[in-house]
Amino acid sequence: MSEYLPEEVLIEIFLKLPTNSIIQCTSVCKSWYSLITTPNFISLHLKNQENHLLVRHCSGKPVKEIYALFFDNDNFDKYVQFDFPFECETHFNIVGSCNGLVFLSDDLSSYLDRYYIWNPSIRKSVKLPEPIFTYERYGPFDHTLGFGFDHVANDYKVVRIVHTGDYINGVPPYVELYKLSTGVWQDISRVSPCYKIYKEEPGVYVNGACHWVAAKRKKGESRNMMIVLFDVKDEMFCEMMVPDSLVVTFGFSAHWFDLFVSEESLCLANRLFDDDKTIDIWRMKKYGDPESWVKQFSISLSHISFNVGVDDEYFSLFHGGRQRQVAHFLDKPIGSRKNGEILWRADNGLLVSYDIAAEKIENLGICNANYLPYRDALYVNTYKVSLILLDKRTDCFPGDTCEESSNLCKRKPKGGRKALKGNTKRRLQILFHLHISGLMYMSKMKAKRLRMIKQKNKKVQRFQADNGDLV
Repeated sequence: MSEYLPEEVLIEIFLKLPTNSIIQCTSVCKSWYSLITTPNFISLHLKNQENHLLVRHCSGKPVKEIYALFFDNDNFDKYVQFDFPFECETHFNIVGSCNGLVFLSDDLSSYLDRYYIWNPSIRKSVKLPEPIFTYERYGPFDHTLGFGFDHVANDYKVVRIVHTGDYINGVPPYVELYKLSTGVWQDISRVSPCYKIYKEEPGVYVNGACHWVAAKRKKGESRNMMIVLFDVKDEMFCEMMVPDSLVVTFGFSAHWFDLFVSEESLCLANRLFDDDKTIDIWRMKKYGDPESWVKQFSISLSHISFNVGVDDEYFSLFHGGRQRQVAHFLDKPIGSRKNGEILWRADNGLLVSYDIAAEKIENLGICNANYLPYRDALYVNTYKVSLILLDKRTDCFPGDTCEESSNLCKRKPKGGRKALKGNTKRRLQILFHLHISGLMYMSKMKAKRLRMIKQKNKKVQRFQADNGDLV
């Protein structure tokens, strides 16, 4: 069918198909594989996808990581749950998510230096090589990571910042950069910032840069709190000022502050640790302008609570079978919804949504294991289903829908017609549906052209009649 259907028509048809069906189409013939795996088609497919919320939590016995997509609607309906193919001692650290890719690191409990760029939608991943700065070569160190997209080079990059014990003597950290296009780590310590990133949490990616709460310190000087960012495109570090009222020069603790993204804006949560356990939420309305920091609201965590029913035989026995209600409180903001509500991790591990105006808490029904080392495993971020990595040589997993397509381009005909590998009946069904879709599309285009010709002829006749030239 691809012989008589124009490429632009095929693209229109493919873009209307579910992602799994598109992947199956790559196994039909080489021309379809070549078309679907072009950067242009992958980009068009991404632009046609709607935003979902990616949620990772750890639960069960034994505890396992669960990754799922949810519709950002009133009911918070589940869209799909992904198969998680990796294993580690506790759980992976999610460095970030961008354009359907999730970057994972297995470095929470030891210096394993295992990193993966994973596309759960098509079940493909890339395992990164060993970094330059390792424990074996440099001894103990603290480090943090950032993951983002360079829209100019159309490339995905990982930045790794390594603090050794020399920092107390004023030595800046080591910095290395990984690019998906090259597949290697590059030492870029020449652009290393003179900052100390105190929390080993990953950088928050927004507006083409990764952001961390940091402190600037020179030998013999006090510490000043700020936000340090890494521009993914320019591969340079910059500093960003926090609200004036939050500048701390002595006794600074990075654990007082959390960065997150709300409505595509950088937000800063400041824990005051007063008697009311107040948290101030700041939002940068105009990115890069320190004067645009606005305090959105303050929340007194000790005054905001919600009840959760728990099974208690003795309580039910004396209270007519009712569940015992236990009060719980908000703990940490981790994301936002399109309706403006903030997503929080509660002190019992639940994921809840907080409506600031109505002062209403909604339990979303997702409970993360609330004990070490899983307490901080709850993760939420916006996510788009994508085909990124479909055109790369990657690691596939048993039973993957992309496994055949990854090998299709390697086949070499040895004379005669070679039977298609896999489920021929399914492929014939795909061809039939695409054939009908193609004919319908071409019929609509032909009817449209005929209508345009008819309208043009009427205009010509009307013009001739108005000018007295009609025969």
